[in-house]
Amino acid sequence: MPSKTFLNLTEEKKERIISSAIKEFSRVPFEKTSINKIIKDAGISRGSFYMYFEDKYDLANHLFDVTRKYIEEASRRIGISSSGKLDEFILKLHELLYQFYIQENYRKFIFNILSHYNRPDNPDIECIKKKRPIYKEIDRIYSLIDKNQFVNQDEKHIKDVIELSLNIFSSIIFKTFTLNLDKNESTNMLKNQLKILKLGYGRKE
Repeated sequence: MPSKTFLNLTEEKKERIISSAIKEFSRVPFEKTSINKIIKDAGISRGSFYMYFEDKYDLANHLFDVTRKYIEEASRRIGISSSGKLDEFILKLHELLYQFYIQENYRKFIFNILSHYNRPDNPDIECIKKKRPIYKEIDRIYSLIDKNQFVNQDEKHIKDVIELSLNIFSSIIFKTFTLNLDKNESTNMLKNQLKILKLGYGRKE
C-alpha cells in the first residue's frame, strides 16, 4: 500500500502520478513497464517514487484499490446490498466494473495486469498473493449479504461460496478483457456460471 507520504500529497499531485501510472501500465505488458517512464511523465524523482511505493507491484495494487473503493462507494449509493442476494451482488459489481472496461486506458491497463497475474509461470504469484489478500473482500461481502439465502448457514460454508463466486467473477472479467466480450456476452456468461454455483451441477446418483 502507498506510504503516508504519498497519501499526504496534494490531490493534484496524486492524480498526476496515478494518471502517469495508468498511461504506462496500459502502454505495454506489465513485465515490460518502466518506473523511469512513470516518474518522468509524472515529473517526480526516482527517490520520491520509492518514498511513495515499494515497487511497481505496490503501485499497481494501489490502482486496483482505488478502483475497488470507487466500486464500493458506488455500490452503496445505488443500494447494491438492498436485496442481500449474493448473485445479484456479484452481477452489480460486474456492471460497475464494466464502466472501466469501456474506457480505453483502463481497459488496456486491466488487461495487461490481469494477463500478467494469470500467467501460470508467473514468478510474482506469491508476492501478489501477499499484497492482494482476498479474505478482506470475502469478509466485506459476508457482512453485506443476507445469510438466510443459504441452506447451510455455517459461516465457513458461506465464505467458501463467496470465494467461489469471486473466482467466477474474476474468471469472467479476465475473459471479457482477453476475448473483448461485449456487455451482454460478459453478463450472460457470468449469470450462467453463478446459476451453476447456486443450483449445483445436478449430478445424478
